[in-house]
Amino acid sequence: MLAKVSLTPTSILDEMLLCPYSMHYLSKNGKMAEDPDTHGEHNDGCGIAFVKNGQIEIHKRDKQHTWDNSYKLIVENVQSQLFIVHNRKASKDLLIDEKRSHPFFYHSFAFCHNGSIHSLMDDAIDNGVTDTELFLKELVDKAENTSSQGIFNSLNILANKYEFSSLTSLLMNNHELFAWRIYNDKNKERAKRFEEYYTLWMKKNEGSVVIASEPLDNEHWEKLPNYIFLHLKPSTDRIDQFRKHITINK
Repeated sequence: MLAKVSLTPTSILDEMLLCPYSMHYLSKNGKMAEDPDTHGEHNDGCGIAFVKNGQIEIHKRDKQHTWDNSYKLIVENVQSQLFIVHNRKASKDLLIDEKRSHPFFYHSFAFCHNGSIHSLMDDAIDNGVTDTELFLKELVDKAENTSSQGIFNSLNILANKYEFSSLTSLLMNNHELFAWRIYNDKNKERAKRFEEYYTLWMKKNEGSVVIASEPLDNEHWEKLPNYIFLHLKPSTDRIDQFRKHITINK
């Protein structure tokens, strides 16, 4: 996963195609859940969401057309203040097609997620959708409003309700980004693996902030801690950043 927030509309070409560990590179060489020290394909689909003329625009590809020339052409030409991007590694038994590729759109939000939500998996399989889609719908529907606090409160409730490997996600509307890292650390043996796999890293550049599942280059990246909730909002001369902590009742 990848997100980029900028003060002014900017390209995402470096992060997508040119960085040493770009999203294109990671679609073929991403960390593997079973052993994060190994690498393999995350090519069950791909997608990008960005803001254009005040509206969210989403482009997705299925497994057969992952990172095809038409997708790369979009990447090469688009400029925006807000992006989220996803390479899909599908959970077992879920459909693999373009509709099920991330990001998803619901009401005014685009959303992508890494992990499996076991509490939602049966409903997802029965209805031919994904656990991520059900998660997004409940997250937004249960929020008292779509402010940062409303999304945070709804997420905090769901994080205590669901059984999951990870809820780690990126959520954006047409003027701000939310990002959170939440993996299940109840089982010590799995928690060590999840700590290395379900990661979010942040890099601050001049005029932009990038968040990614893995560092895209060898420069300085901050590894975000478990249970962190970030709200990033570009203004005229700065990117406002707010941090909160999700509370899990153990």
